[in-house]
Amino acid sequence: MYVYVDKEQVDHYKSYCRKVLDLLQAKLNEKYSIVSKVILIGSGAEDMVTRNGKGAFDLDYNLILTFIPQEYENSPGRLRNRVREVLDGLVDKRFSHGKGSTSSITYLMHAQDRSKVVFRFDIALIREREGKYKLVHDKGKNLFIWNQVPPLKDLDMKIAMIEKSGHWNDLRETYLKLKNMYLRQNDTNHPSFIIYAEAANQVYQSIIV
Repeated sequence: MYVYVDKEQVDHYKSYCRKVLDLLQAKLNEKYSIVSKVILIGSGAEDMVTRNGKGAFDLDYNLILTFIPQEYENSPGRLRNRVREVLDGLVDKRFSHGKGSTSSITYLMHAQDRSKVVFRFDIALIREREGKYKLVHDKGKNLFIWNQVPPLKDLDMKIAMIEKSGHWNDLRETYLKLKNMYLRQNDTNHPSFIIYAEAANQVYQSIIV
C-alpha cells in the first residue's frame, strides 16, 4: 500500500541530489561547454513523494540544456552518454551506474548489504525551443530522438486553483487513493504523473461544480 514518505527523509535525499547535480552542471560546462540547469519535477517538487510499504522511493529531475556544442547537435545519443558518464563519476558507491530507460537515466541506491534498492533518482534531458522537447530512446529503431512534450498549462492552472482555494490536502488524499486503487488492480499503465493529473482533475471539478 502506498504511503507518503516522511518529509525529513525526502529532504535529505533532495539535498544529496542537488549537490551531485550542481556538480554535474559545473563539469558539463567546464569540460564540454554544455550549459544546463536542473529542475526537480513530479511528486518531489510538490512534496507528495510516496512509497509502496517499506519499498524504495524516487525523485525525478529534468536537465534543461540551454546550450550544447555542435558535435552533440547531430548526435543526441552521444550527448546522453556524455551526461551519464559524468554523472557516473559523481554519485557515491552506494549507487549503481546510470541505466538508460526510454526517457531518462536512472540511478539506484542500494542498502549497505546490497540486498535491496532504497532510493532512486531519474534525470531526463530536455531542450526548450518553441516548445519543450525530451530526449527519448526509440529502442525498436535504436535511435535517440527529441520528442515534443505536450504543454501543461491546463494542469498548471488547475493546480494553482486547488492551492489558492485551500484544497491542497484534498489533492494529496485523492492522489494517494488513486495510487492505491491502481495498485490493487495491478495496473501498471498509470505512472505517477498521470495519476497526479487525474487527481488534480477530480479535485478541480469538485471545486468548480
